[in-house]
Amino acid sequence: MTQVNADRPAKRREKKGAKELLDIGLKVWHFKKDRLSAVEERALKLANEGVSEALKDRRVMVSKLEQKARHLDEALRNSGGFYYHKKNWVENVEMLLVAAIVILGIRSFFVQPFVIPTNSMFPSFYGMQPHLYEDRDTPNIAQRLRDKILFGSSHYQIQAESSGTLHLVLQNGTSHRYVQANFPNGRFFILPNTVREYHFEIGGKLHTLQVPAEFDMDELIAKKFAGIDNLRNLPMVIPQDESLVRGRLKLSEKKISKGDIPLAFDVLLGDALFVDRFSYNFRRPKVGDPIVFRTSSIDRFNQKLGTPSFTQIGEDKYYIKRLVGEPGDKLEIRVPDQTFTNGTDVRKGVPGILYRNQSPITGKDAFILNRKQAELYAHDPNTDILSSGGFPGYRAEGLLSNRNVITVPHKNDPTNPTQKNGYFAMGDNSTDSLDGRAWGFVPENELVGQALFIYYPFTKRWGLSN
Repeated sequence: MTQVNADRPAKRREKKGAKELLDIGLKVWHFKKDRLSAVEERALKLANEGVSEALKDRRVMVSKLEQKARHLDEALRNSGGFYYHKKNWVENVEMLLVAAIVILGIRSFFVQPFVIPTNSMFPSFYGMQPHLYEDRDTPNIAQRLRDKILFGSSHYQIQAESSGTLHLVLQNGTSHRYVQANFPNGRFFILPNTVREYHFEIGGKLHTLQVPAEFDMDELIAKKFAGIDNLRNLPMVIPQDESLVRGRLKLSEKKISKGDIPLAFDVLLGDALFVDRFSYNFRRPKVGDPIVFRTSSIDRFNQKLGTPSFTQIGEDKYYIKRLVGEPGDKLEIRVPDQTFTNGTDVRKGVPGILYRNQSPITGKDAFILNRKQAELYAHDPNTDILSSGGFPGYRAEGLLSNRNVITVPHKNDPTNPTQKNGYFAMGDNSTDSLDGRAWGFVPENELVGQALFIYYPFTKRWGLSN
């Protein structure tokens, strides 16, 4: 039975295996023939020729192909050395290096992954979002694993190690401090990472909680313990009243017992998206594009421009904002004359309408909905932000204070022949966006690309970005 099966013509997969073996044999021959003994050289040469001749025969029988392959295998075992049977680790390393080079090439010239940390572009793009748990409602290990896979969420909680009331310990007058986190709270568990560190006190015992630096836990504390649902209308994160005693803010009158969990929440990963780095090599960025850019030379660019009262960024990071001004554009925010400031969140600027070249800016839903919200605020300052899909209206402040016209720098400016092109970018959620109103214009050389596709987490926002 075995002989009958062996005398059939070799199939494609069998020829493919012999071809791969021949490739290794030829590789060893070319790289090592000057170092082989006469016997090893002759054996390897004949074995290579045997497999090569067998493969030239379209109807080669399995028995003949196996025989020739065994001779080559034996020759390679004797003389192949480092080059033979190296798939265990050497070829895997080579494969990974080639893959890394390909990935770096794609990242440098075509698409780049980017994770949005903050909510400056909310609700177009989500940054880190909190999910609070009520008492005795904390997730089990299986639920945490599911949420980690689907939403990239990380779980945080305080478990009382003593009994008493819950206080937030203020650190130099603030709710938190920034520290370097190492293993296991560092990035990827091994790289040092800057985090926000909060100290809580229960029954005289200190409890420490570290969260990502970009995550605003102050608002979460306000929602949990002050019962405020709409955080954008929050006038102050922490009220300075009689509950503040000796640098400690009492968060609850409830008595906490040892083992209780007074605070539990998830931090959901911000939108992870691909950035199109390719298109801007062939076309100029257009107003409305959600652009990603680096911040390394923004301070220097605006200092050279003489941008008035700009706030220095002072760091080299990637930001994502909406492009609202191209080179040469004139921009301003006009607060409607009938706007009532009494009752609005003046702390974060008065809502107005963004104008580009003397007309309300158009071209994207974010522009239209922000304008709609500013118009609704003008008639009723208590208008719910959800009336316009969550867009808060553009806030007149900084370089775009009410009716202050600015011109985006352009290289064809006759008054400044050395001038380079700049762009003006703002967050869709301008109440909580540190953007061009504060730090000025983005130089053209810092533009990375346009947000293209949200690939994670798996929510209704998955797909092409807007």
